[in-house]
Amino acid sequence: MTEKEYDSLRALAALRSKLDADASLEVMHEGGYSWRASFTFAAPAPLDEVQKIRAELSFPLPAAYEQFLLFTDGALLYHNKKNGQWGFHFYGVKELREKNAWWQQRYAESWSPSYFVFAESLGDADLLLLDGTKPTKDSLDCRVLDGDSGYLPDEWEAASRSFDEWLDHLITAQGTKYWRWY
Repeated sequence: MTEKEYDSLRALAALRSKLDADASLEVMHEGGYSWRASFTFAAPAPLDEVQKIRAELSFPLPAAYEQFLLFTDGALLYHNKKNGQWGFHFYGVKELREKNAWWQQRYAESWSPSYFVFAESLGDADLLLLDGTKPTKDSLDCRVLDGDSGYLPDEWEAASRSFDEWLDHLITAQGTKYWRWY
């Protein structure tokens, strides 16, 4: 890790160290439901590719997210291999442009240029986005939106104040959509 150590990257490294030989881990969700979650981590993204993404955005790329890409250039977290319907697909740098263009086209004029999709939830087509209009106080991170596919973008709610906080809490909550625990 670079100059600042992010809680999410510490948690991600700890999670990765707990995986068994099959890159799996027993997790528990609401109501005592226990299952084996699978994980896939890509190699770190090339720094020049991350810098290109940063240059293309209309807002600063959150430092914690940039460090995530330098840790793993895309990942599949909390994937249910048995049913294939659960987990989070984090885009790698090669997918980011294509996926963001696709989602922008799908939502057309409802889409904000300050949105940047970084992952999607498997099984329900919900998105996870950085919202560049809501930076943190130190301007090093920004709000994460819950891109619930049942709603239009202007109805999407915050999932977390920052990418760092969102990922740290996702790992602590064992892959559940904790931001929907109303």
